Amino acid sequence: MKQDSTIDCIIIGHHDLKFSSGLEEAKISQFHSGAYWTLTAMSVEYSGRKIPYDVLLNNYLAQKTGRESDLHVYKTPSLGVCYLYNYLKKRNFNVEYVNFFTHEKERLASLLKCNPRSVAITTTYYTSDSPITDIVRFIRQHNQDTKIIVGGPHIFKSCSHVSQKRQDVSFREIGADVYVNDSQGEFTLSRIVSALKQTASPDFSSIPNVIFSKGTSLYRTEREPEQNSLDENAIDWRYFDRSFLRHYVPVRTARSCAYKCSFCNFPTMAGALNLTSLDVVEKELSRLHDAGVTRIFFVDDTFNIPLPRFKQICRVMIERKFRFEWYSYFRCTNADDETFDLMQESGCAGVLLGIESGDQTILNNMNKKVTVEKYKKGIQKLNERHIITSASFIIGFPGETRETALNTRNFIEETAPTLYNLNLYYHDRKTPIHEQAEAFDLVGNGYGWRHRTMDWREACGLIEMMHRSITRSVFAPTNVFSLTTIPYLRSHGMSVNEITQFLEYAKDLLLQELKPPIEMHDYSFEPLEDHTQHYAETLVTIQ
Repeated sequence: MKQDSTIDCIIIGHHDLKFSSGLEEAKISQFHSGAYWTLTAMSVEYSGRKIPYDVLLNNYLAQKTGRESDLHVYKTPSLGVCYLYNYLKKRNFNVEYVNFFTHEKERLASLLKCNPRSVAITTTYYTSDSPITDIVRFIRQHNQDTKIIVGGPHIFKSCSHVSQKRQDVSFREIGADVYVNDSQGEFTLSRIVSALKQTASPDFSSIPNVIFSKGTSLYRTEREPEQNSLDENAIDWRYFDRSFLRHYVPVRTARSCAYKCSFCNFPTMAGALNLTSLDVVEKELSRLHDAGVTRIFFVDDTFNIPLPRFKQICRVMIERKFRFEWYSYFRCTNADDETFDLMQESGCAGVLLGIESGDQTILNNMNKKVTVEKYKKGIQKLNERHIITSASFIIGFPGETRETALNTRNFIEETAPTLYNLNLYYHDRKTPIHEQAEAFDLVGNGYGWRHRTMDWREACGLIEMMHRSITRSVFAPTNVFSLTTIPYLRSHGMSVNEITQFLEYAKDLLLQELKPPIEMHDYSFEPLEDHTQHYAETLVTIQ
């Protein structure tokens, strides 16, 4: 019997739209929201035009080396793409993937000539419909018959946050055939692909968690939240070519988060914390080691929760001599001296710290359940072991004042994390803090908000002034220079010192043009005494 060679599904990863299109879109609301100012701070003026930091980096490297550079962090394996590919592959579907749509259009066009039954678009990093719509149009141009499925965080958030009427308008404009409405969605995707394998025009009405088009109408099926096993669906990295894994590999050992910060609705969206068993984690790490992988990023929202499990994973990496250079999200207050020692010995090179504020009142408002002093001690322990610390902060959270922002600035100068980022507060009405909106006189949403002690304009001005006054930590813009970028750049031969030199160069360009949306004549920051050399020591040690 002849085996069916038709491609059942092509998984499509991230699309990085031209930066200028997003900037122009945000400019329309520049007087009502901080979105435009935020995008402006994620770019610099270079040769007469605004460019994002990844473009600046390639220009910078080309000037230094005399060779053309085309680095982009989205060229690294997309966990969403790898996970869905793995999930369908294990169920005997014929699957292909396009990891980074923007740079792999020719490959996708070639695959579409083979008349695949379906294409599945992931939406992990999107904040608007535009990139999805662009991908759908591309697919339609090259194949009118392939069914287009869209799912992931952006679709699930749309279904959870906006009215059905607005969803219908959005989904019609995107133009896909089927939308998956679930925080996980891989089981639903497999059922859709299976139905398409049986017939080219299946009836999706019996499949839960889908929104599908039929003529000019959209139909919704019942919701059955998925609970997919992390153990059963751990990625088998043997499916992937070694060359694809050469830069660094994202690894997930848990789903959701154990904490309930008042600015975040992720635990509500993702459900209860779910952990991969230790033996499955060890098997996955072993396969990566056998494949020659040297750098790993653990994407768990808080890798060191629960602590005994985290220590055991570190011990496994030590005992098995994996010698990974690994990075992760980390809660530095949920650790003891043994933890920091195990991290160092097992190969930890850097951690991303969601500090959020250096002021105790704001931390309390955020329900962070931590003290400023514990944060200081944690960063000190990491700095002493020359582990890169990338600290993230929110400016403008309800209750924020100029004084609390100054405390955050002083916290950064005193603790000297290797990298820092200041994020303008984004108000999501689905987060716990919105329940206290009346108590804070909080109105607005997204980047356009105000509360009793501050509005988005003043917060933008404070961020700009803090950038000008912070000297002992390097600004790393989150759009391309979160901690996930460092292992990628190091895989291309850049040292941490070279990376931070570029970031200082980029910051100088940014500050030449960055202006607050309001005048702030009466406010300035006084420099702190430089009484430690953690930052300098880190640069010298980690090369």
